[in-house]
Amino acid sequence: MKLLVVASNYPSSVRPIAASFNERTVAALQDLCEETRVLAPRPYAPPVLSSFHPRWKTYREIPSYEVRNNVVVYRPAYPQLPKITVSFCIDGAAFLWCRRIGQRLHRAVGFDAILSFDLLGAGGIAWKIGRDLEIPAVGWAIGNDVRVKASSAQGRAVARALQRLDLVFYQSQELLDVAATSFFAAARNGGSLDRHIVIARGIPQPPQLQKKSIRHRVRQQLGVSETHVLVVYIGRIVKEKGIYELSEAVLQAAEHNPKIRCAIIGSDPGFDETELLMTRLYNRPGFDKIITLVPACGPDRVWHYLCAADIFAFTSYREGMPNSLLEAMSMEVPAVAFSIPPVLEIESDTGALVLVPPFDSKLFSQALLRLAGSAAERARIGEAGKREVLNRYTIQKNTRLVFNHLQKLVGSWRPSYRSYSTPTATHKIQVSSAEASRQF
Repeated sequence: MKLLVVASNYPSSVRPIAASFNERTVAALQDLCEETRVLAPRPYAPPVLSSFHPRWKTYREIPSYEVRNNVVVYRPAYPQLPKITVSFCIDGAAFLWCRRIGQRLHRAVGFDAILSFDLLGAGGIAWKIGRDLEIPAVGWAIGNDVRVKASSAQGRAVARALQRLDLVFYQSQELLDVAATSFFAAARNGGSLDRHIVIARGIPQPPQLQKKSIRHRVRQQLGVSETHVLVVYIGRIVKEKGIYELSEAVLQAAEHNPKIRCAIIGSDPGFDETELLMTRLYNRPGFDKIITLVPACGPDRVWHYLCAADIFAFTSYREGMPNSLLEAMSMEVPAVAFSIPPVLEIESDTGALVLVPPFDSKLFSQALLRLAGSAAERARIGEAGKREVLNRYTIQKNTRLVFNHLQKLVGSWRPSYRSYSTPTATHKIQVSSAEASRQF
């Protein structure tokens, strides 16, 4: 199978930490497909804006063409006015700027299907290109893309994607329920949901590491001794990730157990709320001896921080499927988590997690104290967590399921609409990879 992946965000040489799970999923698909290409449109950054704001400067520096881990990535720039004409930018402008590249790639490669990561930023591009090239288009709901208000411009873009995509995957049952309630309640109550399938993307198998030596080195770098109990958070530093509840819970726990320390990993100023969090923490005397903010890191480095952790903290308000939590569990790190729906799907009465009612900092603090005081309980929960993740949430197993669905769709698919394309757009011309690259 030859697959075109459309992603609203994808790692680059300028920002390698962005959307790393998209790249991991593509790597797993690459092992199964004959050929995989990525189309990841980026906002056009005018020179004036890029000189004033680090985010727009980053957009301007992202390369339009790049080969990452043997996968070719195209990033056409499209006009975007923040908070203005949002639906047009998401569902129309980006497609117009991607259309010619999609046609040229198809002539060079001959794609069998298109797969989009998220329904809001990429789903509209995927189904439009699919109709343009007369090939099936599939979407993968990953989180907040289906949580937009149905009556908003963004909601209308999601509704169009759900209606026109040939198949939709959901990272969790909650995302399917949210989409059904907001966008196709009638189908959920009495119609067919054959086009809608719950499959989490999953995580890679944990690497084989020298855990003891890595643990010692990383804890030294963090200024944490072996007598301390290290709580680790890995993720974006924004309100929706519960970062303020986490910092409050850790500070409360440290008042009762001075051995508790916390590393908050994921600081990315200009793209998050690092400065606001630091402003709040400055009002708490001695916080810098308890909490350490660490810059965002690449996927490989994440495993090293997990080697150093005694407890993993997961405080997110909502998720599609919490991959950072799955990674911690796979490394036998006992985790405390707010009991939001996808977390409950993971735990499912297995004892693999310590659950805390959302979004209570005091109860979260008490759970941290309980685990900090019992190495035996930490070991028991860590073992149960690893077992649960490896049984249900490996990227190799789940990507194979997706690939099988794609093969079945391609084998039975027939266009049921009038395409946008000209006849030449669907010709499958065989050219070498080098020649295809020169066309762009």
